[in-house]
This record gives sequence, C-alpha cells and structure tokens, in this order.
Amino acid sequence: MFRSTRLCEVKKLVLLALFVLLAACEPEPIPVLGPSLAALDSTPTVQGAIAPEPTRGASSEPAMPPAPTPTRGPGGKVTIAGIGAPSREITALPEFVMAGLFDSLLRVDPQDGHLLPGLAERWQVSEDSKTFTFTLRGDLEWHDGEPLTAEDVVFTLQALSDPDIRVRPAADFGPMTGITAADAQTVRVTFDDAYCAALTFIGTIPILPKHRLETKSLANVAEADLIGSGPLVLKTWTDDSLTFTRNIKYWNGAPQIIDWTYKIFADAESASDAVRAGEADLVIGDSPIASKSASPLILNEFYALAFNTRRPPLDQVAVRRAIASALNRPQIAGAPSIQQTTLESSVLDSFWAEQDVSQPEFNLVQARGLLASRGWRDTDGDGILDKEGKPLQLTLWLLADDPRSETTAQLMRAELAKVGVSAVLKMTDRTLFLTRLLLQEYDLALAHLNVPLDPDQYYFWGESEDEPGYGLNVTGYINPRVQEALAAGNTIPRCAMDARKTAYAPMFEQLAADTPMLFLFAPTTLVNFDPAIEGITPSSFAGPFWNLNTWHAVR
Repeated sequence: MFRSTRLCEVKKLVLLALFVLLAACEPEPIPVLGPSLAALDSTPTVQGAIAPEPTRGASSEPAMPPAPTPTRGPGGKVTIAGIGAPSREITALPEFVMAGLFDSLLRVDPQDGHLLPGLAERWQVSEDSKTFTFTLRGDLEWHDGEPLTAEDVVFTLQALSDPDIRVRPAADFGPMTGITAADAQTVRVTFDDAYCAALTFIGTIPILPKHRLETKSLANVAEADLIGSGPLVLKTWTDDSLTFTRNIKYWNGAPQIIDWTYKIFADAESASDAVRAGEADLVIGDSPIASKSASPLILNEFYALAFNTRRPPLDQVAVRRAIASALNRPQIAGAPSIQQTTLESSVLDSFWAEQDVSQPEFNLVQARGLLASRGWRDTDGDGILDKEGKPLQLTLWLLADDPRSETTAQLMRAELAKVGVSAVLKMTDRTLFLTRLLLQEYDLALAHLNVPLDPDQYYFWGESEDEPGYGLNVTGYINPRVQEALAAGNTIPRCAMDARKTAYAPMFEQLAADTPMLFLFAPTTLVNFDPAIEGITPSSFAGPFWNLNTWHAVR
C-alpha cells in the first residue's frame, strides 16, 4: 500500500487531529512537495457545476441550496461570542474568522458533505486518478483588490508543506509529487499513486495570498496581512474583539449584514451570559438560552467503544458482538446529560457515502448466549462470568474531563454488569489516554473522533497502520475485505463519486459484522442566536458559518 512510505511524524500528527479530544495538540504538517510534472497522465474528465456527466458523481453535482431572496437592503450588525483569545497563527484561527476571511478551491455541500465548486469553478481528474486539475473563476480578488490566481494556490500548498507549520484540520496529501500553475487560472497537482481522498483535502484547504504572506511567518500573522477572498474583510484586531465589514465584491454574493464583530470571552459561561444579556448575538454551546433561537448542530464526529482486537477475549468477534448487544445505544445516546444522535456506522446518516448497515441490536439474551458459546459462565455465583478460573473483567479507558464520556462509561458499566461483564473504569488525562490508544494498551476505550469529509478511513483500519506506538489503527483490526475496499475506493477511475461509494460498501459491511468499534452517537451542540438574525442554517459538514453572506439582521 502506497501509504507505507509516509513519515512517522505525519501519521502520528494526523491522529492528533482526528481525535477531537486532543484538538489542543499539534495538527498535522503536510509533507514537502516534490518536483512537478508537466502534463496530465491521461485524458481527464471535467468536474464541477458545469460538467456534462449525466449521473451524479464527483463531477456532476447539484447546486448549493439557493440563497434566501433578500427582502430588504443591506444593513445591520452581528456580534459573535468567541471563547478564548485567538491565536495569530493563520492555520489556527477561530472557525468564524476562518470562514469569514478565506475561501477554498472547493466547497462542502451542507446537506451531505460532497464537494462543490468554490474558488475553482470546475476540476478535472485523470483516468488513472493521479492528476487533479483545478480551473479558477475568472473574477477572483483578494480583499485588497489584487487578483487571486493559480500562483496563490501553489504558494498555499507549498507554504503549508513546511513541517514547522501546523495545519488544522488535518489534511493528508498522500504521495504528492508536484504542483504547478499552468496559467493564471489553472492549477495541476500530481501524485505517484492514485489517491482520490486527496481531492477533499486539497479542495478544502483555505487559499492564502502569496503577495501578502510569501515573506512572512504564518505562525504570527500581522493584522494588515490577514487578507482573504472571503465574505468578510478584517478591520481591527484588539485584545477583546475582531471587527469586520462585508466584502462588497465577494464572488459568491456580497453579505447583507454590514458590520461584524467577533467578541472574545474567557469561557463558555461568560459568552452565553453575553448573549443572554444582549451583548452578543450568537454563541455555540450545549445549553439553550431563554428568549433566544436555538438551532441544533449534529457535529461530524463520533463517540465509539473501541475494542483492542489484539487482546483475548476481545480478539473473538463473538465476544465483541456480545458486549455490543449488551449495550442499549439509543438509551445511552438519549440520556439527559447526553441527548445525542445514535449512529449505525463511522459516518453520519446523511453523508453522501453512508451505507445501509447497522450496529448489533440491544439484546441481553443474545449477549449472554454469545458469551456462553465461548465458554463464559458464572461458575461461582458472584455475578461475573468466568472461564478457566478467570473472571471476565475488562478495563474501560476514558477521558476524565469530558462529561459525555464519563456519563456514557458509567451507563455502559452498569449495562455490562447485567450480562456478567465487569468493566473497570480508568479515567485519565489526554496524554495518557492517547498513549494507551497508540500503544494498544487497553481492553476497551471510549474514543471521540472526527469524521473525515471523505469516505476513505485508511488511518482507522489500514493494515500498515496496525503497529503499536506508530500506526493509527488503534484497535489492531485487520480484515482482507476491508483492505481491498480501502484500496479500491482510492483508485476509482476519475474518482467518480457513485463508484467510490460502491467501492467502500464492503468496508462498512465488514466493520458492522466484526465490530472492532461499536459506534455510539454523534455529539450535538446548539447554535444559540438572537431571533433578529435570519438565515442561520448550521451544517454538520460545512459548519455553522458556511453561508455568512446570506444572513440578515432584522433591526
């Protein structure tokens, strides 16, 4: 598998970014780009909104949901309540600031997460899926009026390849060998091997201005150099707030709201209090605020019970499925302190590559029967199953400062006890938790992970990733059918979307059958906002701020 050539440091940093609970750790640096290639490997197919292909795929996409028709002229102001002083590191800016200032080559459809045209009005993938060509729109400008060209795209990818630059979220560019600007509107990226997932990672990276940042440090960008192509233009950055105005030349339609403020608060409670008191208009948090509108946002993440498939008796599928059947997942997800959305796989149900699979159903009789079939019985009447004189006692590791994890683990321990399984909870800090996972030194672990916007999940299940202390397949699960599906999904000719979904089907089916992880729920948060702000439609895939330019202030 071509990924075996990647650097150890890159692979480990990818895990840091995949694990939501370690979001404060360093994200992944992108590998240094190699020499460029001069021509396409073969005839490409055109992708984007104007593509001629009759069937839906990566190259023939429905348009974004239509923007609301303005019923009034531009005006008004909005204050976003942010938590914690933002870094001036350009790749670690707050989500609102990044969404306001910068655009990417491709956008993410808010409904199902597939790719749509962005700064690139169309894209091409070669027949062998080794070459991606992006054609930029012809009317693009930076906030300072300079034209945005292919050279900016080349600069961005080359700048972010510096190992000292931290990239958030993680981006895996795979076996990239070259990137060139064929002309002012054409960018070509080449690979040694077919790697369809790179289209998502390349396409969703924010594009940076070469003329402003070529000689600057991206780790501490000056206010004057925070120039983007997005819907908002930065005006000021002080200790307690950032202010913006609308970009009247925005290529996707000028925002209706004129004045924007990102106000900084010390913690979530004070940010919510500010919205409650009318000092801010919007905050993202877990609790509703009286008299304010609230829009639920299912995050593109999952909580799962990870099984160490290297350790007996969890190396047996029957035992893993017995434990899974002993857990009432809907009840756990619906607990008052959790209230989340139950999952049936490692992606959200609305994701474009989602498959029709199911996790083991809650069935205590079936759970007891599976354990008995493997020789586990309560021979001494103490309520705990045993075999050859050893009790069925398992450690369950979880993060100590995550309330959802603690509640979930307590519920699971109680339910496992009903079938004679003793779960010993091990709550620990982030560093030790990650160490246990990487070294595969656990029985069970309650993992909280980001879901890639691409169906490729090689880092979770790849054979070359099953190396304790080095690889990222922390469950140690290997299955030939899964490996074949992972390889097939990345080598589909022209990366056709429908064909890729079909290629990954065996992976999802086998994971559901073998249960190396029991997928529990996707966490939900609330976007609380003043009802005088209209047009707020947060997306699991595109985020809460994907349509800033269509918001309205009714004041």
